[in-house]
Amino acid sequence: MAKDVAREKNGGGLTFGGMARWDGLDLFGPNYMSVAYRRKGKIHVKVEASTLRRPTNPTIQRISGWPILRSLFLWGRVFAQLFGSVWSLLFFVATMAVLWLFVRLMQLGSGEGALGGLFAFFAEFPILPILLIFFAAMKFTPIGRYHGAEHKAVAAYEKYGEVTLQNAKNSSRIHPRCGTNILLYIILAALLDPLIAWWGYAILQFILISEAWFIFGKTRPSIAVGNFLQRYLTTTEPRRAQLEVAVESLNRLLQAEEEHAGGMASARVPARY
Repeated sequence: MAKDVAREKNGGGLTFGGMARWDGLDLFGPNYMSVAYRRKGKIHVKVEASTLRRPTNPTIQRISGWPILRSLFLWGRVFAQLFGSVWSLLFFVATMAVLWLFVRLMQLGSGEGALGGLFAFFAEFPILPILLIFFAAMKFTPIGRYHGAEHKAVAAYEKYGEVTLQNAKNSSRIHPRCGTNILLYIILAALLDPLIAWWGYAILQFILISEAWFIFGKTRPSIAVGNFLQRYLTTTEPRRAQLEVAVESLNRLLQAEEEHAGGMASARVPARY
């Protein structure tokens, strides 16, 4: 599963985020979300009111931007997105179970010799082999192609104002607003695990990750890291089948957003911060 963080409104325009899956993708707008997949050669798209809508109360909006509290809002929205479907919830639980089992096996296998030392190293830094598996899944399965298709469809809207198959083909699969660069802060926080012998760090690191991302995520170095990861590890050039799903999904979502706005098209937000 690959997820992009949606920055929903910016200067009166629409911006979109999404999450790629094995057989399709989810797209998120300010008011609606679309769930799209291909089955037996046919594209299925479902558009519904977004479960990730931002608060409209001015006081809550102001509070949600405060340090620490903004992280709680962010992770709350992420988990709401992940747990929005039974399959996403099962995937998350299975991932946590595999992570726990992996660490236990590495701990049991650690001991004398080179192999035992390798197991001990992986037990201390389980994020490293997990990242290798994650990157391999993204690069060599349909998930990475749907991730790339999602970016190309959104970029087509931002660049041309019209999402067609040809416009999407001509657009880049590397998008500066992709949340991939948060992986950098996840890795840094995980590498501190063996150095901080405190159970509370398991929770605190989520706050550290998101606060670092809020502070540094829009800087050029951070975006450059995200672009590098997208280019070589987390996206693959989509095939026509994935691109058609992304184009159809975004067009249906745009239609819902414009109907919500009384039939008026919103200004486009450029593909940059």
